[in-house]
Amino acid sequence: MSTPPSPSHRDGVIDISEHTLTQQPTTSDRVSPPLYGPEIVARLDRLPVLKPHILWIALIAINLMIEYYDNGLFIYIAPALQSDADLTTGQIGTIGSAFFVGMLVGALIGGRLADRFGRRTVLVWATVVYSLASLMSAAMPEYSWLLVSRIITGIGVQAATSVLLVYIAEMFPSKSRGRFVAIATIAFTLTAPILGALSLYMLPNSAPGTWRYLFLFGTIGLLIAPAVRLLLPESVRWQVEQGDLDAADKQVADLEGRARHAGKPLPEPVVRIETGTQYTLRELVRNKKMLRLVAVVGFGWFGATLGLYMYQNWSVYVLIDSLQYSETDAYTLQFVWSLVYALTPLVTVLLIDRMERKTLILWSSAASALPILALGLATSNVVVAIAGGAAGILTGVVFSVYYAYIPETMPTEARGLGTGVIFSLGRLGGVLSGVLGAAIYSADEWGLDRSGLMISAAAVYIVSAITVFGFGPKTANKSLEEVSACELRPAD
Repeated sequence: MSTPPSPSHRDGVIDISEHTLTQQPTTSDRVSPPLYGPEIVARLDRLPVLKPHILWIALIAINLMIEYYDNGLFIYIAPALQSDADLTTGQIGTIGSAFFVGMLVGALIGGRLADRFGRRTVLVWATVVYSLASLMSAAMPEYSWLLVSRIITGIGVQAATSVLLVYIAEMFPSKSRGRFVAIATIAFTLTAPILGALSLYMLPNSAPGTWRYLFLFGTIGLLIAPAVRLLLPESVRWQVEQGDLDAADKQVADLEGRARHAGKPLPEPVVRIETGTQYTLRELVRNKKMLRLVAVVGFGWFGATLGLYMYQNWSVYVLIDSLQYSETDAYTLQFVWSLVYALTPLVTVLLIDRMERKTLILWSSAASALPILALGLATSNVVVAIAGGAAGILTGVVFSVYYAYIPETMPTEARGLGTGVIFSLGRLGGVLSGVLGAAIYSADEWGLDRSGLMISAAAVYIVSAITVFGFGPKTANKSLEEVSACELRPAD
């Protein structure tokens, strides 16, 4: 077999999908020297689901559980923290925004570091960072200390999350990527009731400082990081991009051997050449097609993040302050909502690989807006309870689809950086959700209160989803190289 010609375009993709590899009469599918990167990637992409995939997704889910715990914790402790530390509503909003400031930074530096040093390395150290920052939050002596610790927590959490989603996109079979993302989100549905139960048990009418113990649970990531280092292999696509073809080939050959041993068929690999070297941020901005992709998908993620946290991060606060629920009743209802949220992965698995990603984003975002509006306008306890549960499921579907969609839209040489930039744009929405939510909720002269908060959240959900549906790429059931071929092929 002759080696295909080297690509000539810096930012394009040459599609040679019509040429499949001719199977040689040997006992192995391994490529004979010299090794060829796109061929290794094609062999990876054709693999069936194997036991290592199950182990990897379990490790990813455990890591996401800890990240979600650190992310969602502030929703529950905000009322107790405000009372214990004598903070204003504005200060609570600022602390909430501080976490997202850190996530914005983590998205930018995490993606770039992952492109340079590897997905696994950045994941391990990001886990260590946010775990130590949780310990710092538990020891908070004053308001400014907590601001700093929450920023550092956000940096570590977002750096780890971005890398995990890139890893799923790069290492799991193309026809089941979406389902594996949905499976990973089971971590969220398991963590939500754990957080709810701990808060319900520990916080209502608690002694001063009880909320500190909840921060301590976030340090468990220090135990997970070594397991990730030992059991999660480096991304094959990243190794190919770095020119480490021997290591990439060894990984793929091992997986192929496992497939043969299990009696699973290996289809002919279809080679597509994804061209170019690693992007810098300046090159990404100067590339009009890449910039368009980042702008469209980033705006969608910005709106989804802003809408989610404007309703979610203020939900317990609204129940207690606006709807006059007791602390016990508010935490009980939040716990029930977290149990209902467990349906999210099931709904996502049923839909995510059967519909185009951007179509599912549109419909699930529109559906999410309805119960969010109900939370802002309803006075009936029954309606509030139903709306909160429905909003949790539907917004969870939106986020799960974005988690699959965002890394799929980026070419390998810019996947870490591009995904990081998009996530950083989304985290701007998180930053705004705290300060903007506090401003809208406290605008007594406008009479907005919770209604203005929830109407705003619903509106940004719909507007951002329409943008992605109209201008975003199609990615479902395609190889990553095929997506890049459609979006970044140089003009004739």
